[in-house]
Amino acid sequence: MPPEVAGLPARLAAQITGGPEPDYPEWRPDTPSRTAFDTALRAAADTVAGRWAPLDTAAPPPPDPWRLRVRLLSRGSVRYGLRVALCVAVAEAAVNLLPLDRSYWVPMTVAFVLKPDLGSVFQRAVSRALGTVLGIAVTAVLLALTTDPWVLSLVISLCVALLPYSTAAHYGLNTVVMTPVALLLVQLGGESGAAEFWPRVLDTALASGIVLVFGYLLWPDRPPHRIEPSVVTAAATLRRYLAAVVAGRTEPVAEVWLRRTAYRALADARQQVALGLAEPPPAGRLAELWLPTTAALERLSGAVAAYAAQLRYGGQQPEPEVIARVLHSLERITDAARTHRPPTGRTDRPTGPHDPERSALARAADELDQLLAA
Repeated sequence: MPPEVAGLPARLAAQITGGPEPDYPEWRPDTPSRTAFDTALRAAADTVAGRWAPLDTAAPPPPDPWRLRVRLLSRGSVRYGLRVALCVAVAEAAVNLLPLDRSYWVPMTVAFVLKPDLGSVFQRAVSRALGTVLGIAVTAVLLALTTDPWVLSLVISLCVALLPYSTAAHYGLNTVVMTPVALLLVQLGGESGAAEFWPRVLDTALASGIVLVFGYLLWPDRPPHRIEPSVVTAAATLRRYLAAVVAGRTEPVAEVWLRRTAYRALADARQQVALGLAEPPPAGRLAELWLPTTAALERLSGAVAAYAAQLRYGGQQPEPEVIARVLHSLERITDAARTHRPPTGRTDRPTGPHDPERSALARAADELDQLLAA
């Protein structure tokens, strides 16, 4: 591919940020893949420039109340809601039975640790406890050096400024940064921040213990509950996408919808594996075993998209033998997920030069065969 063509996406990105409109290079694509790339690149250039572009894409879906109801009432959502309710109820019972100075800290900490979009429950509970201890240690050193209100206000401002970065980096680091803010605000309010050290540790340890026992051990997040259903869904959506591509009778917009559905299902499977990797054994080990399968399915989705482009632009004819191999492999992956037996074959990425005579789908079929060989 000519360098001026390969560098055009970077120049289009510069145009979005206020740069000049780049000239589209004159070149003649000589392969179906390059023709597909040229078509997409021209559409992108016209779109960035504000001109109409013939995009075979699908509009955003209209609001669907049934989709929201299905998500809210799904098995995973109900299970998670029951976990939160049980943990908060236990926390409220504990603060009513124990003589705690700031009883609201316990249920509040339970709610923060169980927030469903922050990763592994086990990892968050441990990180919350350790981060609180480290944050209290930092605050103790600071208060031993000075109690000047201006200095404390400056430290609070610095911690608040660091919160977005610490939140993105790690939940434990976020706790380390947030703990001094709470304790120093108590100090600035006229009370002794040092007097809150032990209650803070006790409340956090109690909340983390409640989450670990009643929100984790009683509800073990084993892959049969999370990873394997998502793998089944991903394999099914890939089968539908491949079948539509091979049939050749699907409208471009419908094909886009199938591709998006497959990508969403694969992203969900990869997310579930990532969450499982943060869990202690056996959940973490089983998630590790499913990692090669989700990676192979992701590469297969890209291969199906490339194969669709090759068919559309005349580069390949349908390959019944390869298609049958891929469909059979997807069936075997589905069966493996339903019976809790992750494939253990070793996949070797090709190290030699790219063979233009073989389609992307054929290369993906080889990888799936290796994965399922064991």
